[in-house]
Amino acid sequence: MIITAYQLPVLYAQKRVSMHEMEEIVRLLAQAPLLYDDGQSIQVNDYMGGLEVELEHEVRRAVTELYELAVQVCRTFVDPFAYEQFQDVLGLQAELWQEEVLTLAKWMDWLKQISEGKKTLPEYNFTAMLGNLPEGFMIHDFYDELRYQLEQNPANTWALEERDRLYASLGVN
Repeated sequence: MIITAYQLPVLYAQKRVSMHEMEEIVRLLAQAPLLYDDGQSIQVNDYMGGLEVELEHEVRRAVTELYELAVQVCRTFVDPFAYEQFQDVLGLQAELWQEEVLTLAKWMDWLKQISEGKKTLPEYNFTAMLGNLPEGFMIHDFYDELRYQLEQNPANTWALEERDRLYASLGVN
């Protein structure tokens, strides 16, 4: 049987990848791009070299393919600002994965669609939505604001709609 990146969620479900290993794989998925100013020079080895766990052969092959997909996606962001937004989105997606809001399979599908140009990063005019904001306010900050709004008022229609819209743009739905 040939193992591909898309079998990683299955390998995880079959307990062939431990929770600790999966957390390490996801941590690198989100954090390795932060080591680069743009996505043009990152390599699969930059991801694999950062793994602090030893993976069995089949799992390692699936993880390598996942990171190959991540490199493809990084390459699509030539503009430094867009790459910075992408880094921010990856961090948020890792958080959503940890909270079990975003599944690995849906996250991988989102990455594939981004790499193929079928999806784009979420776009917002935060100043128009929220008024004056600190410089560098990004999507993860917006999510934190939505979360705060919903903690204050769980029935806040605007925050619920915006959260659902953000989730859809990040591959949750």
